[in-house]
Amino acid sequence: MLTELQTRKLVKYFSMYDADCSGCIEAENFEQIAKKLAARRNWSFRSPRYLTLVNQFEYDWKHLRAAADKSHNGQVNLEEWLSYYDGVLNDSDRYYQSLRTLMNLVLEAFDVNEDGKIREPEWGEFLSIFNVSPVYAPRVFPVIDTDSNGYLDRAGLMSLLDDFFHSDESDCAANQMFGPY
Repeated sequence: MLTELQTRKLVKYFSMYDADCSGCIEAENFEQIAKKLAARRNWSFRSPRYLTLVNQFEYDWKHLRAAADKSHNGQVNLEEWLSYYDGVLNDSDRYYQSLRTLMNLVLEAFDVNEDGKIREPEWGEFLSIFNVSPVYAPRVFPVIDTDSNGYLDRAGLMSLLDDFFHSDESDCAANQMFGPY
């Protein structure tokens, strides 16, 4: 069962996909994120990177819909989202697959100079694409950059994401990674 803190963080995570604030996540929300990212990175809609990104988002949506859309209406509401994540967080195989997918997306799409590191400006772009104001990047990045080296690498990002989903400690740095919740 999700704790109160996990629920608050997952509501924030839900809102990052629910760009139109409809209270439901649909395929269009995933498509919107892919298009915003392609535009930000100047990727043509026919480029291999864009097509890979779209395929990943389509896969993610179909998987989410199949597992979470209990009402079979082509949407995932907040209650279904929370129920889905309650199951994911209690199934280590599903959880780590989901975590790796998210981490790979962040690194592939937002690591502009492809050095395997995400810096504050890149984190601001991530927040912006996922419907969170980039004004939070200067506030949250120093908190989530726990070793103060100026970047997040694959291991650091994986650890943060794991803490975001699992930690029930109110002062955990990862709680702030997507801005206020």
